[in-house]
Amino acid sequence: MKLNDRKTEILKEVIGRFIKKAEPVSSQAIVEYCDLDLSSATIRKEMAELEEMGYLMHPHVSAGRIPSDKGYRFFVDNFIKDSNKLDIHCHDNIPSIDIKVEKDMELETILQLSSQQLAKITNYLAMIVAPAIYQSKFKHIEVLKFYDDNFLLVLITDTGRVFKGSFTIEGVYNNLDLQSVSNILNSHFRDKNIASIDFKEMNISESYAYLRPLIKKIIEVIESCAQENILYNRIFVHGAASVLNQPEFIDLKKIQRILSVIENEYLLMKLLLNLSIDDEFIVKIGSEIFEDGPDDLSLVASRYKIYGHSTGTIGVLGPKRMDYYKVINVLNIFIENLKKIF
Repeated sequence: MKLNDRKTEILKEVIGRFIKKAEPVSSQAIVEYCDLDLSSATIRKEMAELEEMGYLMHPHVSAGRIPSDKGYRFFVDNFIKDSNKLDIHCHDNIPSIDIKVEKDMELETILQLSSQQLAKITNYLAMIVAPAIYQSKFKHIEVLKFYDDNFLLVLITDTGRVFKGSFTIEGVYNNLDLQSVSNILNSHFRDKNIASIDFKEMNISESYAYLRPLIKKIIEVIESCAQENILYNRIFVHGAASVLNQPEFIDLKKIQRILSVIENEYLLMKLLLNLSIDDEFIVKIGSEIFEDGPDDLSLVASRYKIYGHSTGTIGVLGPKRMDYYKVINVLNIFIENLKKIF
């Protein structure tokens, strides 16, 4: 059944008030604090019907009502996520964002500072995944010999990320050969997207024909970082204590379930890397986040770009009662700031 205008407005007011107060909302509270020009009896009837429809829940017999996952989803889709009227400068509760960046500061340091600032402003768990190495551009490579047929490559990207890969290959190669291979690769691929590197496009002169097997092997190792993306990514997480300080997380079992998630960086990274989003915010509520895990949380996340091409993910994990409007606005500001910084 489609919600009519009256039910939509009442649902909006119930959710808005619950987000602010973290307490079940009664019909009398709606009458007193919301300008709907409806009697308490009318609002009570509408709220009962919203509960029957699955948009509200009744936690206790004598208490007011709280939003269900379905109610939050309706609220986000109709009043937050799909709205094109968000103004990233208009929210009164957004403090100024001040990330002090020095000229030679590395990417990962900047992202760590950003995650700390994001957690401080939202009071939720802030997560920033660095751009994947394979999405970056090739800047410089060195090939080193360990012993016998064991080698190490060190690849530096335009974002300052460093990828190291070890490999073995038959054949005898001296330090001069390794320097020649490094020079060839640096000449061919500098400033090219790592994801597009292809051995077939290389034009290697006959004088270096004996190095082709080594060059091919090195490129295969570089390509492997795309298949094993999650192993080579970095995630910066801050604000676990802020999440647990939320009033709805006072039950010990609930805290333990949430801790099992927010202390697992591998799980958080996998969660963010699996998002199919491009420059749009995604909001996941309750059971939409994890197949088997706590259903007390909500996630707001989006991609960000640096240097105009490399993309990472930035997200906030908090209670379902989170201020979605504020969080989306704050993330919007951080994304714009990261673009400016780089």
